[in-house]
Amino acid sequence: MKLMEAQQLLEMKPDADWRAQAAAKVAAALLNPAARPGLLALRLSPHFTLRELTASATADARGIINMPDARQLLALRYLCVTILEPVRARFGPVRVTSGLRLFTPDSQHGKGEAADFEVPGIANLTVARWIRDTLRFDQLILEAWSPGAANAGWVHCSARPDRARKSVLRTPTGKAPYFAGLPA
Repeated sequence: MKLMEAQQLLEMKPDADWRAQAAAKVAAALLNPAARPGLLALRLSPHFTLRELTASATADARGIINMPDARQLLALRYLCVTILEPVRARFGPVRVTSGLRLFTPDSQHGKGEAADFEVPGIANLTVARWIRDTLRFDQLILEAWSPGAANAGWVHCSARPDRARKSVLRTPTGKAPYFAGLPA
């Protein structure tokens, strides 16, 4: 579903413009269990849907309705446009393993600013290096990566329109300790 279709569904003027008003209306509608299934098909960018960026087995297990507010929705859209779409254009289909996590409200995932992902068939280190060298991002982490297993782990990347620290880290476990930079 494109934004214009969602706007029509929500009885808004269909202009396909991702402004605060549209995001607020979509976010409010997502709290309605009857409207939610259709709105989860909403495209945040040409290749990424709201469903992909909000799916969470942990939230489901905890009984958390993992739906974004307007600010988080706009942050997820920014992440899709500035990080996930360019990665897809360069390497092919991207598998998002974690996006929004309402159960970690102080993290960039909790703010809708980060996603964990991988590109099937492409080494995570290759993807991480390309992001580091090419894109504007806030934080990039090569997580649970092992030198002997090119496809081990995943790439974590965050983006914000107001900040691009270009922080680059790696961890062999997916949690602390973190080390600066990517492997040589």
